[in-house]
Amino acid sequence: MDDPYFKLRPEMPTPEDELCKCEQISQVYLAHKLGSNPVHCLRCNGEILPDKLAFDEHLAEAIASWNSVYGSLYRLWLDSGEYEEWARDRLLDPNGQVNSRGMELARQLSTVAKTYYLWFYESEDTAPRTCPICEGELVEKQGCKFLACEPCLLVI
Repeated sequence: MDDPYFKLRPEMPTPEDELCKCEQISQVYLAHKLGSNPVHCLRCNGEILPDKLAFDEHLAEAIASWNSVYGSLYRLWLDSGEYEEWARDRLLDPNGQVNSRGMELARQLSTVAKTYYLWFYESEDTAPRTCPICEGELVEKQGCKFLACEPCLLVI
């Protein structure tokens, strides 16, 4: 296969109204959203097709692998079965493998476009009030709906 992004392409094409249509993409975020492509526009929240950013095959493979692991944990949490609490604890662990890898991939993708990592939380009541990594202040990110920790490249 000649397509380095094949693991990030949705099984079914993403509906047009869910794709980023921004002419210029300057800031993105990495977030598992139950699909195969976790790269989204910070401004419009639309999915960004990977070839639009043209990052390398090695990074595409790493992002696809992370998205698969994160998705597995997220589905276990959604299932509300015996693994729910365990999966939630993994998704909330600031030092855990899935978050450490995701944040590292956001830093790597930042060489193409400034990239943030979307932090998991269960509800508005449990949303972090400070950065879960450095405990610093979260500030409103202008032009979007997120709070951000700029030093950690994290959005909530």
